[in-house]
Amino acid sequence: MACGSSVDEFVHYRGELQNVRWEESPLAGSARWTALRAVAGGGAPAPAGASGGGFSCGWDDVDDGPAEDDPSWHAFDELRDAEETSGKPGAGGRKLTRKEREKKRDEEQLREARESIRKRGWTENEVKWRSWLARRGHDVMVNDWNLYRHIDGECTPPSRDPFWLNANDKPLPDYEAGNDGPNEEAEPPMTNLMGEVIKPKYEPPRIRTLPALWSDVDGARLAEECLGRKAEAYCWRQTTSMVYLEVRVPEGTPARDLRVEMRPSHLRVSVGSAAPLLDEELHMRIYVGSNADDQSSVWELQDRRCLVFHLVKWHRLEAGNVRDASRTWWRQCFASEEPFENKVPTNAYYDTRKEERR
Repeated sequence: MACGSSVDEFVHYRGELQNVRWEESPLAGSARWTALRAVAGGGAPAPAGASGGGFSCGWDDVDDGPAEDDPSWHAFDELRDAEETSGKPGAGGRKLTRKEREKKRDEEQLREARESIRKRGWTENEVKWRSWLARRGHDVMVNDWNLYRHIDGECTPPSRDPFWLNANDKPLPDYEAGNDGPNEEAEPPMTNLMGEVIKPKYEPPRIRTLPALWSDVDGARLAEECLGRKAEAYCWRQTTSMVYLEVRVPEGTPARDLRVEMRPSHLRVSVGSAAPLLDEELHMRIYVGSNADDQSSVWELQDRRCLVFHLVKWHRLEAGNVRDASRTWWRQCFASEEPFENKVPTNAYYDTRKEERR
């Protein structure tokens, strides 16, 4: 770096160089420094070999400046913070993006919220109470990023409010546990402007309680009149032309899961691929028929717990294959069942024919 006639003129020409301290140079007082000063503008004569036109300075002659913990840097820190907050570019800096400004604003709000809580002396439960009250009793998730929304204003929990403690005779509910405490009052009914209770548009579904199967069937009388029998798994009764058989199935069984097989002398019932619930030979033949026949035997599922068979007797007066009604009487329903003691039907059996005509 070439200089003028003297160092002082060079410094005056370039301005004040605060980072170059000539008097504190490591060469001060040495023979080289004396020779350089002489070449620059007088003083001791320059030693042999020194150029007469000027002298050179290196980076070793430049001071590093004050230390990092020097108080003189505070002024620059405040200026840099103000530039970053406003989003304006500083000296040699860049403009903050929108996301960076939002993130910085969130951090400032979080810092202010924590400082406000510290000054008020609120505990974690009191902050939750404030959050619950701000949402009108609804649960709210309080985290670091929405904490500042729940600390504005004054709010004293009822557990520390003397007015609440003196005005209520009964203990206060536990608000943190919800509205299901033993001392909670019932929810008031919803009314309109006229004070009339607003009812739901649709009535709630009626809950129907079903009685036990065949609770209304008198099994002893049924067997005495030789019209049928009541067992644990099934119940059956007969008329002069029909046999009504009811079989118990697991409660809640849908009809699509039933596997029913009806043959003229055999019945089989199962649920899915499980073991059959009923697999018996009939005492007498039945008329199975077809879907186009009005007198065919059919089955139906009642209340998803009872399978009802409407079996048409093969031997019946309407078919013309018997001489009298006594030939249509069944002493038993299945071949494995114990038959009735009577060998001929009772008068109650003939009365069923009159009921069918009605």
